[in-house]
Amino acid sequence: MSESAQRYRVVEKLESGGMAEVFRAESEGLQGFRKQVAIKRVLPHLSEKKRFIAMFLDEARVTAQLTHSNCVQVFDIGVGDNAYFIVMEYVDGANLKSIAESLKKQGKDFPVAAAAFIAHEICKGLSYAHELTDPQGMPLNIVHRDMSPPNVLVTKYGEVKIVDFGLAKASSQLEKSEPGIIKGKFSYLSPEAATGQDVDPKTDIFAVGIILWELLAGQRLFLGETDFQTVKKVQQAQVPPISQVNRKVPPELERIVNKALARDALQRYQTARELGQDLSRFLYAFGQPISTFDVATIVQSTMREKQRVRPPQGSIIDKLIEEALFEFTSLKEDGAPSEGALKIGAAAPLNPGQFVDPTNWAEEIAIQEKRPAQTFEQIRHSLPGDVFEQGNLSALEEEPMPSSARLPPQSVPSGQLGHGSTPPGPPSGQLAGRESSKTSKSGGGSSAAIGVVLFLVVAAAAGAAWFSGLIPHQ
Repeated sequence: MSESAQRYRVVEKLESGGMAEVFRAESEGLQGFRKQVAIKRVLPHLSEKKRFIAMFLDEARVTAQLTHSNCVQVFDIGVGDNAYFIVMEYVDGANLKSIAESLKKQGKDFPVAAAAFIAHEICKGLSYAHELTDPQGMPLNIVHRDMSPPNVLVTKYGEVKIVDFGLAKASSQLEKSEPGIIKGKFSYLSPEAATGQDVDPKTDIFAVGIILWELLAGQRLFLGETDFQTVKKVQQAQVPPISQVNRKVPPELERIVNKALARDALQRYQTARELGQDLSRFLYAFGQPISTFDVATIVQSTMREKQRVRPPQGSIIDKLIEEALFEFTSLKEDGAPSEGALKIGAAAPLNPGQFVDPTNWAEEIAIQEKRPAQTFEQIRHSLPGDVFEQGNLSALEEEPMPSSARLPPQSVPSGQLGHGSTPPGPPSGQLAGRESSKTSKSGGGSSAAIGVVLFLVVAAAAGAAWFSGLIPHQ
């Protein structure tokens, strides 16, 4: 039986940031089969960075092994529009950060039972990932390392799902992390991670403690005026009693939060399963019924607010052109598109102003006003010894980016296949965009040709819209 080419048609862009952008798309198959998916695409200019793509493929390979209701599942990996992409489960809902912010804007406290329930569901997903083994029964030793509110998605039905294992550390990972490198958002690091030490599942447990504390308190736990101050706060791990911030928090839940946030890892919960069991016992004793139905009510309120302030969509012609430009095709094992697959050249040039530098995590997730960034050297000199190196993905670039391309950060939500340390390069047919930029210097003939092509694309899109009935006939 011949291998059929699977394509993904983009419906809309969901998020964009300095490293990747996320789309909602449709998977198209035989006999009109359609399935909604999310596509996380590496920005084209990063596709040339071999180490970055190796880490991206690691993410796909590790996440593809996770099959759990509390983890966003990965379906496919491929290349299209001169960039690599991961096809993930589409989560129709909102992330925990936007849910908490929406309630705060409405002047409402996050319900105590709902906060404990969400933390319990996170523990279920983390416990599964931490305890996962390979087919021979050997532990994979997966640690998320980037647990934070933007990486917790909640569907409109109240299901809680962990996303973006992009910084995950696994024993089978091809692209090994260097000792002493900090990875993860500064405000949600564990004390040991903030000092450049090796991390284990207790790092994720500490992050869950931070998330639970912030949901109950309605404010940030570790957030300084600068990145340097934020890291110092994490290292000290001084946690204000949650009952003094929110008097509705029962003593038993406060005890659970304090144990999850113990500075000494040996005094902390040793497994996510243990933390989840304590949260389950608390919810049973608390006596307030809570289920996915109650969480769904909160999420749907956030979604309605988001829809209300959503910017107006483009015209029908704009949508047709965008759909024509973004067609993604699966990769075969050798890294090339499947035979018979549709090959499309690079889309219109991306505007660097739409994307941002991801290095300043504290500003990315801060609710308050922007604060001046602190230099990496000040953070490094505050740590013991010389084991700390700058831990951001911009350090993976083979050459420095021009300063004009570095803009303030923006959040990207997010979702590790292959067995080689070097990923396959993009198909040669997708280098047309780069070659055209060179030939354009030879004269004005290319500009005229480009104008003719653009006119034909618009005319074809308008004709399709007319005959399909999208544009009403008089």
